[in-house]
This record gives sequence, structure tokens and C-alpha cells, in this order.
Amino acid sequence: SDMLVDLSPSEVNKISSDVEKTTSEEKLKQIPILPIAAQGGSLNDFTRSVKEYDCEWMSSPISDADFAIEVAGDSMAPEYPAGARVLIKRINESAFIEWGKVFVIDTENGVVLKKVVPADDDNCIRCVSINPHPNYAPFNIPKTSIYGMYVVLGMYAKK
Repeated sequence: SDMLVDLSPSEVNKISSDVEKTTSEEKLKQIPILPIAAQGGSLNDFTRSVKEYDCEWMSSPISDADFAIEVAGDSMAPEYPAGARVLIKRINESAFIEWGKVFVIDTENGVVLKKVVPADDDNCIRCVSINPHPNYAPFNIPKTSIYGMYVVLGMYAKK
């Protein structure tokens, strides 16, 4: 019928090799899923010694991602539901921070996933939750308490 397209063998080979390329590239980027809950130390110590830990790994469709981390709690729901995995990349937070983006922030009090906006105090960043519930009111983190910041590049949710 009209739907059939006549492709030469060389065109067919090109299409299938493009498909194979895409799939193998996706398989190439394996990133560790950081088991933060099982971890008393900071993300910083953890990422430095990630090879020594028995991590679960996952394929990342995002080649820039360094790690995946599981979302805990509902403060960032519905966009980032509990149990979803966010794909993250370390940034140099002393260079600049892209305000309004969502970050995993490694602090002396633990790891948080928050939208980051400027604070009134230049020595702090302001962390905002997506969930409007009063339990998740915005708060400041002093820059001196931050061990590292990781920008969220994407999310993988189990349906």
C-alpha cells in the first residue's frame, strides 16, 4: 500500500546501525546509585570512595550524569516522588549556582534535594520545596555548611 517505502540495502543498513549505536551508547554510561540512607558520612566522602562500596548501578541515558540518588520523602512531590531516582552531576558551587534549578545538596546535616534560590544573606543559599505543605517551608543553608552541590539533570521513576 501507500505506507511501504522502498529502501535500498545500504539505507536499511545505515538505519539499523544508527539504532545499534544509540543502544550501545546508552549501555556505555553506567552510573552508581548512591545508597545515601545506608551511609553515615557525607556524599563527598562517599563519591570519592564509591568504588569501594557495593553500589547498585544503572544505565543513564544522560551522558553527563555522575551519579543517581534515590528521592526520600515527599517534600519535592509531585515532580520528584519518593523512590524515584534523580540523575545528578557535581558542580563547582563556588563558581556560580544556577538559581531556580533543583540540586542535591550535601551538607554537614545530611543530603537534601531542593530547588535553590538566592537567600537574603549572601553567605547562604535558600532551599525551596515543591510540595506546598507547611512542613516543607523554605530554609537557608550557610555556604560554609555545604560539602558539595549536584545539579539534577533528569529523573527516572518506576511506574
